[in-house]
Amino acid sequence: MRIIKILSFSLLFATTITFTHAQELKTTKDSIGYALGFQVGESFFLNQIDFVTLEAYLAGFEVGFKGNRSQAKVKEPELSELIKRFQTMAQQRQEENIAREASFNKFITKDLMEKNLKEDKEVVQTASGLQYKVLVQGKGPKPTATDKVKVHYVGTLYDGTVFDSSIQRGEPITFPLNQVIKGWTEGLQLMNVGSKYKFWIPSELAYGDRPVGQVPKSAGSMLIFEVELIAINPE
Repeated sequence: MRIIKILSFSLLFATTITFTHAQELKTTKDSIGYALGFQVGESFFLNQIDFVTLEAYLAGFEVGFKGNRSQAKVKEPELSELIKRFQTMAQQRQEENIAREASFNKFITKDLMEKNLKEDKEVVQTASGLQYKVLVQGKGPKPTATDKVKVHYVGTLYDGTVFDSSIQRGEPITFPLNQVIKGWTEGLQLMNVGSKYKFWIPSELAYGDRPVGQVPKSAGSMLIFEVELIAINPE
C-alpha cells in the first residue's frame, strides 16, 4: 500500500535534522536533508498520522542518525514491536482514509452522471452504467472483446486532473481489449475504427475503491476518457 511504502521510507531515510527555523540551508546536504524531512512531514500530515509526536520522532531520529544505538531510549525487542504497532495503525488509518475518499467520490460521480444525462442529450448511458458521447463517428469495423486495439486517449478525473495520456507520451497504445478495465472493454466495442468517443466510467467499471495510480484522494473516482480508435489487430 502506498502509505506503508512512504512511511517505511521515512523511518529509514527521513533526514529531519533538527534545524532551527532561522538556520539557512547553506549546502546541498542541508537542502537535501530539508527536502526529505519536508516530504516525510507532509506525508504524515496528508495521511493523518497523528499518533506520532514530532518531538519524540526528532529525538529518536537524531540518535539513530548518529549511530548511537546504545543511547536509544527504546531497545529491542520493544523497538521492533513498536514499529510493527505503528505500521498496523498506519495501515488502518490508510484504509479509513481510502473508504472516506471513495464514499465522497462516488457521491460526486452520481451527481455528475445524472447531470450529464439531463444537460446533454447526446450522452448515452448503457445498462452497466457506462456513459458515452460520440465526438467523431468513424466508418470502420468494430472490435470484439478478444481483439487487440490501437488507440490514442486522454484520461482525467472529474476535477480535470490528467492521470494518463498516450497523447502526452507522443504515441498510441496497443492492448488486448479483454485485459483492461470493464468500462474500456465495453465502451470500445461500441466504436468503429476512426471514431472518437468520450466515456464517463464509474468506479464499478474502473478501479473500484482503489486510488487511481499515485493521484491523491482518487479512491472510488469516476474516470473520464476521450478515446480515438485507430485500428483493430494492427500489425
